[in-house]
Amino acid sequence: MDASHSTKRALTYSSTSDDEEENHPTFEVVMTDSYINYDDLYIPRKIYKHFPPTVEIALLHYRGKEWFESTSVGDRRRFKEGWKLFVLDNYVKRGFVVKFTLVDVSSLYVDFNVEVKGEGTSDRNPVEID
Repeated sequence: MDASHSTKRALTYSSTSDDEEENHPTFEVVMTDSYINYDDLYIPRKIYKHFPPTVEIALLHYRGKEWFESTSVGDRRRFKEGWKLFVLDNYVKRGFVVKFTLVDVSSLYVDFNVEVKGEGTSDRNPVEID
């Protein structure tokens, strides 16, 4: 894997949660066509290691509203059903940065606060990341 590919991947998923006592675990995603067009978004291991093994529901809070997401279980957790509705309801486009902050974990669900930043693009040209 060349250096530019690994840099792009690191910018796509960045986790900022070494000290869970002071800071809630977070991750950011630079939106690409596949994240927008499919009902599926990968949750990094650094985040889902905080989930109970059987939790299949995530709540996303953004702009005073709440979205219910089903999540996969096992070794590769993802937001599944409900992700596409969140994207459509909030006009998320390519190039936007979506930040997820894990704020609560229970035996029934996990709870995220969400921030959406950027201007994005709907064209097919590659998104450049500095």
